[in-house]
Amino acid sequence: MNEQHPWSDELHALCEAVVEARLTPEQSQRLEQLVLAQPEARRFYVEYLHQHACLHWSSAESASEGPPLLALRAPEASEALRPQRRRLFWAAGVLAASVALAVGVWLLWRPTASASPQLATLTSGKTCKWDSGSLPTEVGARLASGRLRLAEGVARIVFDHGAEVTLEGPADLELVSAQRCVLHAGRLVAKVPPAAIGFTVDTPTAVLKDLGTEFGVNVRDAQTADVQVFNGIVDVQHRAMGQTERLRTGKNRRFATNAVADFDPLAEKPATVVPALRPSAEGERVVQISTAMGRGKDAYVQPLFPSPHSSDILLLVKNTRSVNGDYNRKAYIGLDLAPVAGLKVIDAQLSITFTPTGMGFASEVPDATFIVYGLTAESLDDWDERAIRWSNAPANRPGGDAVDPAKVVRLGTFDIAQGALQGTRGISGDALVDFLNRDTNGLATFILVRETKGSGRTDLVHGFANKRHPSLPPPTLKLTVVPRGRGNP
Repeated sequence: MNEQHPWSDELHALCEAVVEARLTPEQSQRLEQLVLAQPEARRFYVEYLHQHACLHWSSAESASEGPPLLALRAPEASEALRPQRRRLFWAAGVLAASVALAVGVWLLWRPTASASPQLATLTSGKTCKWDSGSLPTEVGARLASGRLRLAEGVARIVFDHGAEVTLEGPADLELVSAQRCVLHAGRLVAKVPPAAIGFTVDTPTAVLKDLGTEFGVNVRDAQTADVQVFNGIVDVQHRAMGQTERLRTGKNRRFATNAVADFDPLAEKPATVVPALRPSAEGERVVQISTAMGRGKDAYVQPLFPSPHSSDILLLVKNTRSVNGDYNRKAYIGLDLAPVAGLKVIDAQLSITFTPTGMGFASEVPDATFIVYGLTAESLDDWDERAIRWSNAPANRPGGDAVDPAKVVRLGTFDIAQGALQGTRGISGDALVDFLNRDTNGLATFILVRETKGSGRTDLVHGFANKRHPSLPPPTLKLTVVPRGRGNP
């Protein structure tokens, strides 16, 4: 080695110990530290072993082909054993050379850091769609450090130290250690038992250190981290300011790039998401009616009015366990049946399109069941979508899913899985067909409620496109009709 390093003499001594088979466990550990940390040390080690191996090889060849190294002649009886000894000596030399070279090359090309240890388990996933990432996405998979990118759905990750993270798509989560992760974008809810106190969630604008609690965080546009403490205590350090705040149960703080402020998660405006295609053109004897046609109308009601978190393009629906019922919501859909006047409905399907609202945590609502009621009290069909309120909404009763059974008929249900972001749901069947054929005033009113209750801790508000949505279809009836008479009363 041409250049003298502070560790040169020490490394030389350790290499001598290796070839002389007297390396202690402590020396072995020190040798590994040196050769893994210093490229020059690895090179020296390989060259030293190579030289030693070559000397063994040369010595073995000399023993088998050259003159004897000792002048003393062995007894005559041992002459027959010399070829065997020479072969063994030569084989030992070859073996020593091979082993030394193999070890040296392995150390030379061995990565400078050992493989990342596994630190968590992907324990469950609902309606998950994954984008490209560096970690496995099968339920039950063991996870090392790396990236998980969840396009849609809800995934639960349990870290080896006990912390649980529920990730809600779309989201980008990086696993760093059993006590630390980085939320680059999206939402998660963390539950940290006493054994995992100190679990840390990094975000672009703040670092959250849990002190034994449950909390939610939403990273938006890599510029804002909204932190909600459901139970317990979280220390949050603002990256730009360097200040740390201790947040306790019920505290909601927004950590923007250059500012920190309280925020009301219930007053957030719904997000506008655009994909989905309108239904394809329908064939003969099929009529399609939406709330955007004729006297069609749609609206939603909630006890709190006016509300700072209203939407002009969505029908918002919520049912919560919270003692504060101001944020329950029900949707009303009115459809003009004039296009099928005088016709008999033989098949019907009511379709509505759901889309993200950006309001509340999906992990706080399990798979949700929705009920569609038909308003049988036709005198109430003339409600005004601009003037309808919680207090005057037809057949409405207190609570997130309560209606007056004397004025409605249950037409059907549909489900939306936890974490599902968008799609079309609806009802069909004999009850819907019978309801439409019994109509006498040319208007049909449907009431949409969520039967499933949320936790009451900023749980998800479901949203459905109304007739003013810029890209998604409004509530729509697809009817198959035939003329009345001729056996079709």
